[in-house]
Amino acid sequence: MDHDLAKRAVITIGTGRGFVVEGPREDDLADRFVITAAHCLPSFPPCASFSTIRERTYPALLGPLGAAPTVWAECLFVDPIGDIAVLGSPDEEDLHREAHDYAVLIGQAAVLPIGDAPRSGPAWLLSLKNAWSRCHLTHSGGPLSITDAAEGIVPGMSGSPIVADDGAAIGVVCCSTGVGDEPPTEGSPNARLNYNLPVWLVRASEL
Repeated sequence: MDHDLAKRAVITIGTGRGFVVEGPREDDLADRFVITAAHCLPSFPPCASFSTIRERTYPALLGPLGAAPTVWAECLFVDPIGDIAVLGSPDEEDLHREAHDYAVLIGQAAVLPIGDAPRSGPAWLLSLKNAWSRCHLTHSGGPLSITDAAEGIVPGMSGSPIVADDGAAIGVVCCSTGVGDEPPTEGSPNARLNYNLPVWLVRASEL
């Protein structure tokens, strides 16, 4: 895995993180998406197919890794049970300046390919010190269970990618392994991309 390249795909989302993936139109920055943990969103959009663009769009949500978030993004998909969300560009006509800022931020980021996780095997996590460390993961056809995280999983890492040895993003960090007086949750479910993402984005990654 190219550790520096993978790190450049990770961005700030609120008090957590997210990472950039590419849609089918590889030459269009507006067709790059950000994947994160759903609980990193400040609120959920209305549960209505007729919600407005502004009801689905968050101001000052994204930023470079480690920087304060200033860039707007629209929620395209969210699953509160799987704890995963997909964000995209604000509407170019209604929010032209905000869409431009999104394109600039996403254009400066690297892109992680989407892959699937083995049933059991090693993977990489990005610590709060922005260093990649080893962990072990397993799954039984659903979400990922992470154990043996060398640097632990702590608040602030939510939304970070779980990355395979080949550099593909295979999951999203959703659960901490316990800090201070918190009970340990090692082995708790974390979103697996090929299981929890919407079909339209998984198919796009295969084109």
